[in-house]
Amino acid sequence: MLHHPSAANVVAVRGGNVVSLLDTTKDAVSLSDADTHADAVTSMDWSVNGSALFTCCKDKSVKIYDPRDPTKNPLQIAKAHSGMKAMTVKALTSHQNTNTDMFLTCGQTQMRDREIALWDLRNLDLPAQRERLDTSNGMLMPLFDPDTNLLFLCGKGDMNVRMYELEGSKLFPINNVALGGEAARSVALMPKRSCDLMGCEVDKLLKLTDHSITPISFKVPRRDKSVFATELYPDSKTYEAAMSGEDYFAGKDAIPKTDKVRPAPKTAAASTSSPGARRKSSASLDLSTLSPRTSIDGAPPSAEQLDTANRQSRSSTSSSRASSSRFSNGASKFRHVFGKANTKAKTYFNLTPNLSTMDTSMLCANEKFFAMPWKKGAGKELYVSPLSNYGKVEPNCNLLITGHTKAVCSLAFSPFDSNLLATGSDDCNINLFQLGDDGSIAGGPDTLSGHRNSVRTLDWNPCCENVIMSSGTDLAVKLWDVGAQAEIYDVGGHHEEAINNCCWDYYGRQVATASRDKMVRLIDPKSNTVVHQGKAHSGARGPRVCWCRPGGKDGRDALLTVGNGISGDRQLCLWDPRNMAKAYCTKTIDNGNGVIFPMFDESTGMAYLCGRGDRNIKYFEIAELSETSMDAIPCHEFVFEGDPTSGIAMLPPSTLDVKSVEVFKVLRLAGSEVVPATFTLPRNNELKAYFQDDIYGGYRSTAEEAVDAGEWKEGGEYEDKVKYLDLRPEGMPLLSDRVEVRTNRAKTQVFKAEIDAKEKEDAQKNDMFKKMQAMAVTHEQWNPNASMGSQGKVTPKKAGVDATPIYDSDSDNDWSD
Repeated sequence: MLHHPSAANVVAVRGGNVVSLLDTTKDAVSLSDADTHADAVTSMDWSVNGSALFTCCKDKSVKIYDPRDPTKNPLQIAKAHSGMKAMTVKALTSHQNTNTDMFLTCGQTQMRDREIALWDLRNLDLPAQRERLDTSNGMLMPLFDPDTNLLFLCGKGDMNVRMYELEGSKLFPINNVALGGEAARSVALMPKRSCDLMGCEVDKLLKLTDHSITPISFKVPRRDKSVFATELYPDSKTYEAAMSGEDYFAGKDAIPKTDKVRPAPKTAAASTSSPGARRKSSASLDLSTLSPRTSIDGAPPSAEQLDTANRQSRSSTSSSRASSSRFSNGASKFRHVFGKANTKAKTYFNLTPNLSTMDTSMLCANEKFFAMPWKKGAGKELYVSPLSNYGKVEPNCNLLITGHTKAVCSLAFSPFDSNLLATGSDDCNINLFQLGDDGSIAGGPDTLSGHRNSVRTLDWNPCCENVIMSSGTDLAVKLWDVGAQAEIYDVGGHHEEAINNCCWDYYGRQVATASRDKMVRLIDPKSNTVVHQGKAHSGARGPRVCWCRPGGKDGRDALLTVGNGISGDRQLCLWDPRNMAKAYCTKTIDNGNGVIFPMFDESTGMAYLCGRGDRNIKYFEIAELSETSMDAIPCHEFVFEGDPTSGIAMLPPSTLDVKSVEVFKVLRLAGSEVVPATFTLPRNNELKAYFQDDIYGGYRSTAEEAVDAGEWKEGGEYEDKVKYLDLRPEGMPLLSDRVEVRTNRAKTQVFKAEIDAKEKEDAQKNDMFKKMQAMAVTHEQWNPNASMGSQGKVTPKKAGVDATPIYDSDSDNDWSD
């Protein structure tokens, strides 16, 4: 249902393939058409003056017509989007310029990517702009503010809002706001006069979730908020109709009435209202919340506002809990972590990876190499490259001949030997290679045989150098002694359906597996018994599991699983491995349909989630709230540009630049390129001089194994033998030892220091320019192609190297080439 923008008591209603017009003062339908649309109408919107309706149908067509007389030749787009999902439409007409003829459609591509298209009514043959967004399958809900020309896009199941500004016939992206919390079921745009006008709030949305309604505020930062910023608020639509319903049905049209937007004056009644009444009013819905990263001009909100937004987003999904040391005022210290992808010069492109296996990440990396199956040879060959070899990969590059007779399905570098690579294949074998420093084969392959079907996952023991675990489509989970090239244990007799992945616990004693029967099992390999098991997710797809231990050796174990809920939305669950009857927490991620690859950083306690077909990485802090509870706190997300993700690999902590407060590094395989990305926690330059021991905990060292394969098989205690890596550079002071010195400096002193620094920088640039200009004006006796600068023998002409004549000379004046 849509109220007419300028006529009173007129409502448009759609149902099936029929659009009807109602006069709410009467009991009957005023107008109804059943012949205009050949299929069900999925979306509609009025033009700015209500003279036309924009409608979308399931047959992918868009029609623009006057509903009072649908027999008039309507404007029509036969196929706005090629995907199967329902489309939505939105008219984009500013109140300040009612002559614009732009409108927006949202739909899917043939490859099921969500996209938007901007159309001009004067030319419907091709869109003025088309942009592909992501691979989520929730229907996009566009909202447009005709006062500021801001477009907001939020999809069902999304936890982010995209912002665009309409200028002329083009949409310019402003921000992609990651809201966190629960997934959106619907969104609504509030009227302009409901905004905090003195607080420079220009727009406000309401997000409907399964359990709450969350306000989302968009503010323009202003230093002085005691003065009303009139430039932010042009005339806006009033609540007064421009004409009656009778006039509209008689064929008249009218532009909606607009008036100035001004703050309401404070009245005595408001100032003397009872405290109880004020509390009741504000408790119904807090409209002052500023969500993270929602400033229109890109300026970050204050820490206090961010803390408030994070507390509200968590309160909608969980009850009040005890505070943790990881939290400051109830918010994670990692909520501001931001990602940055390398530039083109620092990527690897022109790759042809083999991506025939779609349920595993076909990319692995360590501090020296990255590797992937190559399309040449049907995926039986690998491309292995040192991380330092950036740039274009030639088609005839050297490949690693694996010796497999079928495609490689899994691969993993040893954490203790950077040059040792293991590969699993559809030929049921595992091959081991010793690599040279250039990525070529220096030894092997050594073959481990025992699986009866494809080997899909490989995982090295984190404490024992020569033990590796494999799982295959034969429902087997095998543990191998690489040194003896022999099978140690077969613990795969407990699964009824295919195994999605498996992982070790923190000390490499037990094994966790996730299978398509929706079960997660914790297995003791020595006794071949299931210690604990539980149903992780209720969706049709099987889960994946990752062992977490935030805080390292001093932390507590948890199992992180990712899968699908019963409605198809992707979920994250956190479990106690000693009792899997009930999860610590369940978080809705989004409505995507790709397989999620979870990655966990034990030092910071951060979990990073990236799905196949996604363009973003979402990250959560795994925090211990009390002795009996843990939570996965949504922090933020980073959106990549370019093709969707095909594979992703986590780089070891030894590659982190702790002086820049890097907390995570990955390589992302997308299309024909591998793009490195770093994730950094913002700290000011003064703090960066210290080692951030409040951020970096202990990493298990891979310089030396804690136990060999023989001792590992015998059991016993070896936890005390595990070595830990100290990322602190030599001589770098600890942040915890820093003595904070508070000095009171006047603002004038601060501004004067900034001005002096700027003037010094400008003077240095001017001096450098003068030196370069003097070098360009060379003396005639040393340069036969004399500069036209001042030379003392002739009348000075225009100086500068651009005026230099070019002619040949037989004399080199004793200068050699």
